[in-house]
Amino acid sequence: MAALNDNLAYRLMLTNTTVEKLADMVIWLNESGRYVFVNPAATKLLGYSAEELSQMHVWEIDPLFDEDRWQKHWQDVVEQKSFRLETVNVSKSGDEIPIEVTVNYVQFEGRAFNCSIVRDISERKRAEAELRGLTEKIYRLSVTDALTNLSNRRHFDLTLQNELDRHTRSGKPLSLILLDIDAFKQFNDTYGHVQGDEALQSVALSLSQTVSRPTETLARYGGEEFAIILPETTLDLATEWAERSRLKIESLAIAHSSSPTAPHVTASLGVVTYEDCRRISPIDALMAVDAALYEAKRLGRNRVIGHRSENAENPSKGTREALGS
Repeated sequence: MAALNDNLAYRLMLTNTTVEKLADMVIWLNESGRYVFVNPAATKLLGYSAEELSQMHVWEIDPLFDEDRWQKHWQDVVEQKSFRLETVNVSKSGDEIPIEVTVNYVQFEGRAFNCSIVRDISERKRAEAELRGLTEKIYRLSVTDALTNLSNRRHFDLTLQNELDRHTRSGKPLSLILLDIDAFKQFNDTYGHVQGDEALQSVALSLSQTVSRPTETLARYGGEEFAIILPETTLDLATEWAERSRLKIESLAIAHSSSPTAPHVTASLGVVTYEDCRRISPIDALMAVDAALYEAKRLGRNRVIGHRSENAENPSKGTREALGS
């Protein structure tokens, strides 16, 4: 019997020492959400004494809880017995501490308690935030053109497919614009590629200033070509957008002495609008807008040509021209 008592005393001593020395918080809450017991780790992290906490409810520490939510939480504790959740505690000094709580339903001397092991996960959350930030940065780099900081061709292609699908469902018009800087090879031959890159950057900045809605996608399509997706936009509005862009590029007054069109940099723009996006593939759309751009160049460059396309079987219906200079 003495040996048994000694063993029980030793186990009790180990249990008490574990609770006292444990780095994680040990918190007992009763059915009403009041703190019944906390270990030293809890008082150290939260900044309250055990006596102060014994006069408080969980929602006075946790801003994500109120009395109603506690009652729902207690039902989960009773039904599930043990589970984990993440929440936030606010220390006495006002610091928000993200925590992971392992909930345990315990009955002791005829009463029910929530005995929780609570871990400070601040470092884990910081690491997760850094990883998310790095992942987002890598993704942004993967869909961004390095020279102009616009969307790149990869992002444009993905967005075009998504918008075609969305507009097929909504039945609203979708417009595309393809822009090409006139005689840009001659510009590079005359002024060099460094100034060519600077000209592209100036054009890209000018075009970005015409983007007014977050749903509009402006991308460097390749080389001296830029592409714009205008969701829920009619042909008239898209052509007006293109004409404003053409004029803004002219207003940059970038010298281009070898251009057959004007003594400064100009651009030709093709516009296509789909009133009905059913059966339209990205290739269909790109071929149609490229044909409109080709027509603008054939007619003398530095102008906007727009087409309205109903569907793949009827690729164009009507042509309008917004005259350039």
